Amino acid sequence: MDKTPYKESYILQLEKLSSIIEDTNSRIISDPPDSLIYDNANFFTKAFLITMCAYLESYLKDSLMTIVDDTNAKLVSAKLPHNLILWGLGAKKDIKETDLKFKSLKLEIKKKDLDDSISGNPFKTRDLFKKFGIELEKNSEFNIQKEAINSIVVKRNKILHHNDEASDVSNKDLTENIIALKKYIINIDELICKHLD
Repeated sequence: MDKTPYKESYILQLEKLSSIIEDTNSRIISDPPDSLIYDNANFFTKAFLITMCAYLESYLKDSLMTIVDDTNAKLVSAKLPHNLILWGLGAKKDIKETDLKFKSLKLEIKKKDLDDSISGNPFKTRDLFKKFGIELEKNSEFNIQKEAINSIVVKRNKILHHNDEASDVSNKDLTENIIALKKYIINIDELICKHLD
């Protein structure tokens, strides 16, 4: 697999957001400026930061489900007995009657199960990816990117949880954030695809 089914969609959404940011900026610096945009510049800045982080988190959730779905397809194809694997993994020393399932082994992970674990924070992402068997810290690109991505997410969290005005964030910063997020998604996507091969 050379890319997940989600990579291009989220890259495109970030590119559209970048175009909106550029349009907003041109309205602010026009003579005279667009008063609605100019008077509410902080609102737009906050909305843009929140949106770009939402795209990142949605991408992570969707792409990780690709691994779950791929693993389930392999498990169903292999027809491994659920009860034997449960017993053999030692997860249940004393298997209860209610734990027994007379079917092939399949992961019971649903997309909503990832909700509590998904975060744009690259350090939380690193920990979640370990559960999927992917060691992000062994990737030099991730190690280069993680601080920049973390600062974007930290700023978004300050806006959401501490009502930060984001007055220190320019439209140029927002555009650079999107470039960083796109590169990060491209790298993460490559790592997921290598894992699936």
